[in-house]
Amino acid sequence: MSIDSLYEGVIATLNTQGRIRSISQQIICSKNIHDKVLLVYDILEGLDVFPKILEVAKCEKVSTYYRNQGNKKFQQSDDYRAWQYYNLSLLHAPPDSECYSLALANRSAVFFSLRKWTECVKDIDNVFSRKYPLKLTDKLNKRKSMCKENLTEEFEKSNSELNKILTLQDPQGPRFPCASSKLEVVFSTEMGRHVVAKCDIKVGEVLVQEEPYFMLLLKQQYLFTCHYCLSRSLNLLPCGNCCFALYCSAKCRDSAWKDYHEVECPLMATLLEMQFTKLELLAIRTVIKARNDHPEWDSLFKTIQDAEENLGSEFRGHIKINNEWVYDSKYYASIHTLASNIEKRSVSDIFQKAVTASVFLWLLTQKNKFLESDNEEEQDNIRKYAAGTLLHHIMTSPTNMHGISANVETAEGNFVEEFNIASAPYAFHSLLNHSCAPNVVRCSKLGSGKMTLIALRPIKKGMQLFDNYGAHHAIDDRETRQENLKFQYKFTCLCEACINDWPTYFTMKRAGNVPGSIIKRKDTILDSDALDKLQQGDLATAETIFRPLCEIAEELEPYAPCMELADCQESIKQCLQIFGGLVPYGYSQTVDWNAAPPKV
Repeated sequence: MSIDSLYEGVIATLNTQGRIRSISQQIICSKNIHDKVLLVYDILEGLDVFPKILEVAKCEKVSTYYRNQGNKKFQQSDDYRAWQYYNLSLLHAPPDSECYSLALANRSAVFFSLRKWTECVKDIDNVFSRKYPLKLTDKLNKRKSMCKENLTEEFEKSNSELNKILTLQDPQGPRFPCASSKLEVVFSTEMGRHVVAKCDIKVGEVLVQEEPYFMLLLKQQYLFTCHYCLSRSLNLLPCGNCCFALYCSAKCRDSAWKDYHEVECPLMATLLEMQFTKLELLAIRTVIKARNDHPEWDSLFKTIQDAEENLGSEFRGHIKINNEWVYDSKYYASIHTLASNIEKRSVSDIFQKAVTASVFLWLLTQKNKFLESDNEEEQDNIRKYAAGTLLHHIMTSPTNMHGISANVETAEGNFVEEFNIASAPYAFHSLLNHSCAPNVVRCSKLGSGKMTLIALRPIKKGMQLFDNYGAHHAIDDRETRQENLKFQYKFTCLCEACINDWPTYFTMKRAGNVPGSIIKRKDTILDSDALDKLQQGDLATAETIFRPLCEIAEELEPYAPCMELADCQESIKQCLQIFGGLVPYGYSQTVDWNAAPPKV
C-alpha cells in the first residue's frame, strides 16, 4: 500500500463517518504541532490502517535470480543494465555466501567490457579474498592479467584554472563559514531573512560553497551511487543487513549507520514500498539524524529550546561554539529553524502531512528502540518531539531542500537533459529568496553533495541575491509561474520579471540598441561550433569561453531582458554543468526493481 492510497482510504472512511468537519476543527484548535500529529495518529490507530512492515532478508535464491537477469543483459551487450542487476544480486546475497562472490565476479566482467581496468581488478581481488567456486580461478586470473596489460599509470589530472573558477576565494569567517565575505544576512518584514551583497559582485564570482546536513540518494541511482557520500565509485559494496544501500567504503557504511541507517535499515523496504516522496523521506531522516547528533535526548531538547528562543533574533538558527555564533548546515539548529509556512497552509494540507508524520511515527516504533526510554516522562517528551518534528520537517522540506543533479548524455551524445541524483538540506542556500529572473545559480560536483553558488548577473552593493525555485521567466509565462509558486511555496512573486511581465525566451526579442562591438564578441565566442561543443560536454570549450561569457553578460545586463543576454546566461550554466561533471548515457538506462523482490 502506498502512502497516497492509505491517505485516500482514510479520507473516504472519515467522509462516510461524517467526521471531517469535527476533525478539522480539532486540528485548528490544537495549540502545539505535536498535538496535531498525535490526534491524527489516534485516528489512524482507531481505523487500524498502519501498514505492515515489509521484511526483505538476504536470500541466495533472489541473488541468483538477479544475477541471471544480469547475465541475460550482459549477453545482449547491455552493460549498464547488467551492472545494475549484478549490484542487485550483490545486495541480496548473504555476505559469506558463494552468491556474493559470483555477483562480484560477474560485475568484474562488466567493468572489463567497459574498459574499467582498475575497478575490474578490485572486484577480482575481492572475490579471491572470499569464499568462491574454484572453477572461476582460471577465468578470473586471465581477466585480471588482461586488465594489467591495459592498465597505464593513472592519476588525477589537476586543472588549476578549473579549480580557481569553482573555489570560494574569500570565505567570510566563523559565523557563516560557507559564504563569501562579500555577503551578509539581513532581515525585513517583507522578505524575512535574506542575503544581500556588501559590495559589487561580478558575474561568475563564487559566493557560497556549502556542505549539506546529509544527502538523500534518489531510488533511480541506488545501484550506481554511494548511499552516503554520493561517490560514483564503481566498486560499491552492500550494507550487511538490508538489501538496499550500497557504499563506496567501510567509512561511508559506518558513518551512515551512525547518522541514520541503523534506524532506517529495517524500515527501508517499507519506506520504498509505500512510495514516500523524497521530501517526506528527507523529513524522517532529519529527525533520526538530529537525535543521533546528540549524546542523549535531553541535549537535543536543549538544542531545540535554544533554537526556538532565538527565532525572533538575528541569531536564528545559530549555535554558540567557543563563544562565537555559528550558522552552519552541519548543526541541527540551522535546519530546525527553516520556515515551515504552517500559518499559510490549509487544514486539509496539514491533515495530509500529519497522516504521513503519523505513519513515520508508527514506523519508528517498529523493529528498533529509537523512540524508547526507561523514563516515563522522557518517553512522553520523546514521542511529542518525534511527532512534532516529523510534521515540521515534512512542511519545511518543499521550500528548503535542494536537488543535486547533473546533465546526462542523450542517445544522440548531447548533454542537455538534467538528471536528478539526490536531495539535501542546505541551511545557507535556504536563506535565498526566489526570482523568476535570478542573479545567482547553484551547481554541484558529480559525486559530492557540496553546493556552489555563483553570480549569474552583476549584483550591486545592497542588492539582494535571488535564486530560482523552478519558475523561470524564459520558460513559463507569468500566470503559470505565479500559480506554481503560490501552490508550492505559498507566496505571490513580485520579482522584476513578474512586475514587468518579462517575455519567455521564444517570445523574446533581440536588443536593438546593444553596441555592435558587444554583439560581435558574443557571436564570436558563442558561434555554432562552440554551442555544439557545449552540448557535447566539451570541457576544453567550457574552460575557454566561461570567463569571456561572464564579461559579456556584465555588459549586456542593462539591456535585459533580451535574447543575447539569455543566450549568454544559458551558456554560462552549461559551462558550470560541464565543470561539475556529466553523466554518461548508460547511467540513465535504469532497470525496474521493487522493494519486495520477486518470488523465486
